[in-house]
Amino acid sequence: MVEEKRILIIDDDKDILTLMGIQLKKYGYQITTESSAFKALDRLSYENYDLILLDQKMPEIEGIEFIENIKNSSLLSHIPVIIMTAFGNIEDAVEAMKKGAFHYITKPINFDELNLIIKQALNFSSLEKEVKQFKEIFSIDIIAESPQMKRIVRHIESIAPSDVTVLITGESGVGKEVVAKLIHKKSKRKNKPFVAINCGAIPKELLESELFGYVKGAFTGASSNKKGLIEEANGGTLFLDEIGELPIDLQVKLLRVLQENEIRPIGSNKSKEINVRFIAATNKNLEEMVKKGLFRKDLFYRLNVIPIHIPPLRERKEDIVPLAKYFIKKFCLKYNVPEKELTKNAIQQLLNYNWDGNVRELEHMIERAVIITNGNKIDNVLIKDVSNSYTIRPYNEMKEEFEKNYLTNLLEYTNFNISKASKISGKTRAEIYRLMKKYNIKK
Repeated sequence: MVEEKRILIIDDDKDILTLMGIQLKKYGYQITTESSAFKALDRLSYENYDLILLDQKMPEIEGIEFIENIKNSSLLSHIPVIIMTAFGNIEDAVEAMKKGAFHYITKPINFDELNLIIKQALNFSSLEKEVKQFKEIFSIDIIAESPQMKRIVRHIESIAPSDVTVLITGESGVGKEVVAKLIHKKSKRKNKPFVAINCGAIPKELLESELFGYVKGAFTGASSNKKGLIEEANGGTLFLDEIGELPIDLQVKLLRVLQENEIRPIGSNKSKEINVRFIAATNKNLEEMVKKGLFRKDLFYRLNVIPIHIPPLRERKEDIVPLAKYFIKKFCLKYNVPEKELTKNAIQQLLNYNWDGNVRELEHMIERAVIITNGNKIDNVLIKDVSNSYTIRPYNEMKEEFEKNYLTNLLEYTNFNISKASKISGKTRAEIYRLMKKYNIKK
């Protein structure tokens, strides 16, 4: 059952309060009325409301002053306020909107119009809340509950302000790029570009032009000048992921860049000065590669000025559950589903698992669990093959089960706001109503 939205109506005319209470209850709202603005402010200190309907002209306090009290309170500023005003006071209502009111409506009240404005205000408030959640989630620098990761974070804090070159090592999926981004964010270059390139993901014949750029006519197809990624990162940070995959001939050229702080695009006879901080990362043992002649010793020492080794997830179990909870928030917001929580069984699974794929594997596993878990409890996270988690039944039967579960979750999330459900799902309002009727889904 979707929870009714709570509305506080404030008006010194008790007859209007009675009428509005009766009318708005018909639309499914939970109504509280208050004839005193001071008592209403007091009520707001200990009761929660989703929306406030406020008369502009009140004997104790003007509507604008009331709104200023609301918007200046960190605990109340999120509540949308709709002003009720007489025709002659529209200018005051517009002024109230400048102070933070969501909208205004003129008396006598058209309740269908008012209900539409209320829905818009509640939807806007819901979207603001989602944006705030996103900001809170993505403002987190790094999950560090284990002693090892706390030491790394402290180390980053100390070395980030300088331009010293950093080499990050660790198994695939441990979060090397996350650490590189944090170093950049904490540095004096934070407002300049952070450019990342995976040296192992680009064919050898293209890697040089990607790094150094080229001039028009340098080779067939070079119809214009092109900046390389090193130049794109000028003033900022260049992150060279999987540096162990860099071919020997390009290692020589990269070493020259590090020594001379300049680059020469392919086909050019002129060098360009650059100001770039270099951070490299690898899951390979570069010292062993140096011994085997696969990686230049001089380049290794140039890169390994400040080494940071990130331990695998299985060696820092204190981070597993906090990371899982972070990913649950992230993917519940991404897929527009109510937030879920881990059961004791799921937590035990997380702690007992080996995590050969490290944080990346945990992220993907939580994403799958969020998508396929009905309800708000995740009891099984170790679902590697989704097909094995179901009994195989006829296609139409499985399709109908998915449709019903998806629609139920969608409508609960949107508080049965069909317009919002339509936008999220990509289905028309008519299609949603048809499916509601088909599966007998009611508010």
